[in-house]
Amino acid sequence: MNVFSGVALLLLGSSMLLYAEGTKCTGGFHKHGDSCYWLSNIKGTFAEARSICRFLGSDLVTITSHTEDVFVRGYATQRGKAERYYLGATDLGLEGRWIWTGNKPFTYTNWGPGQPTNYKNNEHCLEAYKGYGYGWNDVHCDMKANFICQMSPLRG
Repeated sequence: MNVFSGVALLLLGSSMLLYAEGTKCTGGFHKHGDSCYWLSNIKGTFAEARSICRFLGSDLVTITSHTEDVFVRGYATQRGKAERYYLGATDLGLEGRWIWTGNKPFTYTNWGPGQPTNYKNNEHCLEAYKGYGYGWNDVHCDMKANFICQMSPLRG
């Protein structure tokens, strides 16, 4: 099954609404704080992952605090089945200068031991890696991995 067939199946099975405190998360997204999160059960490159998140009305997750990181790592540990998840950051613009999608600066980090390494000068995308307790690791952007999407909850 290719990535986009997986998305079609995902959308067919994602009609459930989750309600919390006057806001709702749609399509299997899980509410925490001021955001809704979704762990993919399909794999794609960084670009494919971001495209799928955007198709779902979200983007790859940006983790800006220890509290949010603890939630995301716990969510991946308890509900996820993947070894690794793409997060929404790269250093493609300037080696070693990591930024979140939308040019948001890094204000918090949780690198795994000895990371980032930029192995052979080609690791420009960010993942949460199970081997580091879902701590962060730099990886090749063309690697196929699961991913985490994030969106604002719907009001109403």
